Amino acid sequence: MTIQCDKKVAILMATYNGEKYLSEQIESIINQTFTDWVLYIHDDGSTDGTLEIIKKYVKIYPKKIILIQGERTGGAKFNFFSLMDKVTAEYIMFSDQDDWWLPDKINKTLEKCIKIENGQKDTPVVVFTDLKVVNEKLKIINNRMSKYQKLEMKNTVFNKLMIQNVVTGCTMMINRKCRNIAIECKDRGQIIMHDWWCALIASYCGKIGYINEALILYRQHGDNSVGAKNIYSIAYLKNQIFKIAKQKKALLKTQQQISYFVKIYDISTPYIIEYGNLANKSKLSKIAFLLKNHIFKSGLIRNIGLFLIC
Repeated sequence: MTIQCDKKVAILMATYNGEKYLSEQIESIINQTFTDWVLYIHDDGSTDGTLEIIKKYVKIYPKKIILIQGERTGGAKFNFFSLMDKVTAEYIMFSDQDDWWLPDKINKTLEKCIKIENGQKDTPVVVFTDLKVVNEKLKIINNRMSKYQKLEMKNTVFNKLMIQNVVTGCTMMINRKCRNIAIECKDRGQIIMHDWWCALIASYCGKIGYINEALILYRQHGDNSVGAKNIYSIAYLKNQIFKIAKQKKALLKTQQQISYFVKIYDISTPYIIEYGNLANKSKLSKIAFLLKNHIFKSGLIRNIGLFLIC
């Protein structure tokens, strides 16, 4: 049975062995200037003190923080999709367990989302922001992840978004329509991440809005599921050069994701269908297709790598 959130915003948090930073993240949500929200948490089988921390906050804030019991889902993507299955609201946000939300994060994101939606409730909408990259102690590494990673945040048109996602889940808000379309997919193994999937939906048949401001401290530590990588670092360049098989596999996953998108939503746009079948083409045909349809990633380095491995 679906839980209908009676507040304006439902915040979905997926946790797993997050005891080290979880309290700080929950406190940053509690201290938001916008207060018409409920935080729903599903833990994915933690073996540390995560559940005890969650239960402590549930006891203190029983109407604001709700622990959703359920079986282990097997990873952040599946955990967030499971939460979307179980919770609906006018607007939904996603929270990691180890970041820090700046006080106006919900308020500014909601204002932007309502403005873009413009009363059109049947239009799927996504709003996202930039991030401040910080270390374990919340000390600034870089004030803008977009600059740190050389990401072009304007790349939310579908032909760019299907090959590279610039919409980070912990910054995003989706409206009810986007959520309803997103959970139509059932084979979530075909999807790379929940945030990418929602962004694809909004890009194809709705609207995406970007707030050119960092509203979250994106904590970097040894246990990050994804994390922010400096595109000019030696480690990043070595990864690009020496892990070709890994890069090819990642590119293939984007094609599989689009193939599934075409299947689920009965897409008839030729270039989208063709991208989903790109693996069957020769290297020269792939390059010609990418150039013809302006399918590029952010930055020269990434695109050199793209044409080398495609």
